[in-house]
Amino acid sequence: MTLAARLDPQIKRYTFEEFHRLIESGQLEESNQLELIDGILVQKMTKGKKHAAYRSRLYRLLVGVVQDQAIVRTQDPIQLPPNHEPEPDFAIVQFQTEEYRSGHPRPKDIYLVIEVADSSLAYDQGVKLELYAKAGIPEYWIFNLQDNCLEVYSQPQELGMYEKKDIFTHENTIGIPEILGGELSLDQVFSLG
Repeated sequence: MTLAARLDPQIKRYTFEEFHRLIESGQLEESNQLELIDGILVQKMTKGKKHAAYRSRLYRLLVGVVQDQAIVRTQDPIQLPPNHEPEPDFAIVQFQTEEYRSGHPRPKDIYLVIEVADSSLAYDQGVKLELYAKAGIPEYWIFNLQDNCLEVYSQPQELGMYEKKDIFTHENTIGIPEILGGELSLDQVFSLG
């Protein structure tokens, strides 16, 4: 249970369907910076210049590495039961010719979730990590811009933790799950400084 829910039992929790009805009816604009976390509409953190630059660089590199083996989604929703619809910076998802037009990717479709974290680091290491682990997301990466490293979490546990955590620096190259020959040079990412 979230802190907000413990403090105010009057908080309205939304299902996926209710959330999408609000958008479709125009009560919520799609451009709103909101995510559905634990059934609650949560304002997404604003992103500074550094975050935007790293996200842009990472997008270009990921698309080049992944090519046609999967889909690189950026800041698009993923659906995690029972009622979470976060919009991670990146999700590497199973290739689908219809590009998930009929519904957002679910845990079975997701190879990897990536967050680029500067001011959002504590949130990404806490709330988001627990959310992704509980959903069974096999691998979760945090590009930690405060410490200039990549945190790689794997082996999700139902209690909301990952059994394994590895730290990589600019000197390393890392493989992208389920992508043949898909290696990302972290020097190319962190060379932005």
